[in-house]
Amino acid sequence: LLASFWQDQSEHVRMAARSLFHCAASRAIPVPLCGQKASLNLSDINFVLDEGEESGTSVDEATSTVGLNMDGSLATQYDQTEDPSVLAWLESYELHGWVSIIGGTNQDARASHIIVAAALAVWYPSLVKSSLAASVVHQLVKLVMVVSEKYSATAAELLAEGMDTTWKPCIGSELSRLIGDLFFLIECLSGTATATVQNPVVAVNIRDTLIGILLPSLAMADIVSFLSAIEGQTWATSSDSPVHVVSLMTLIRVVRGAPKLMSPLLDK
Repeated sequence: LLASFWQDQSEHVRMAARSLFHCAASRAIPVPLCGQKASLNLSDINFVLDEGEESGTSVDEATSTVGLNMDGSLATQYDQTEDPSVLAWLESYELHGWVSIIGGTNQDARASHIIVAAALAVWYPSLVKSSLAASVVHQLVKLVMVVSEKYSATAAELLAEGMDTTWKPCIGSELSRLIGDLFFLIECLSGTATATVQNPVVAVNIRDTLIGILLPSLAMADIVSFLSAIEGQTWATSSDSPVHVVSLMTLIRVVRGAPKLMSPLLDK
C-alpha cells in the first residue's frame, strides 16, 4: 500500500510513504522473503528499539547496532538462482484486498510487490533471502520498461541505487543489452514520440529519471558497454536524435563521478 504512493505528485506524500515504509519494513517483511536470521534479527530490533526509547538512543543508532545499515555497508552473499517461493509471492497479488483502498487494479498490486521486494533487497539485505535479488531483478527491469505512471520511475531509482551491490552480480552479463534498451526507451519518450504515452507529464518524469539517475548508474557499472552503445548510437540514429545529447550528458557525469574508471579508456 505504501509503495503505491512512492511516485505521487506531492513530495510530502512521497516522503511520508517512504518514511513509513522504512519504519515498518524491518519488522514486517513478508514471510516468503525472510532470510534465515530474520526472526532473530527482528526480535533484536524490537528489543533495541524499546531500549532506545528509554535511553534516548536514536532509531538509526539502534538499527546499526544489529547490523541493519541502509547504506549497504554490510557484506552480503547473493544467491544467483531464483527462489520459487519468492516468485510465488510476487505473483500472489490476486490474494490481497488492500488494492481496493486506493482504487487500484491487480496490476497495481503486482507492481507494488515488485517494488517492495526490490526495496528490501537493496536496503535490508541482511534480513531477506540471498536469492531475493536474483528473483526480482528481471521483473524490476520490466517494470521500468513498461512506462507505468505510478511505478516506473520508482523502479528505475531502485535499479540505479542497488546496481553495484545488489543487481550487477545478478545481471552483469546483460548490462550491455539493457543500456541499449534504455537508449531506445529514452528516444521513445522524447519529442513527438511522447504522443504514444497517455500523460505527457508522466513521460517527461520517467524520462528525466532514466537520464539523470538510471543511465549514469548503468554507465558506471559497465563503462565499456556504455561507450560501445554511444558509438553505435552515433551511426545508427539520426543527427537530430535526443540520444546524442543524452549520451554526452551521461558521459560527462561518468567522467566527473568516476574519473579513475574512465582513465584507462580515454582513447576509446
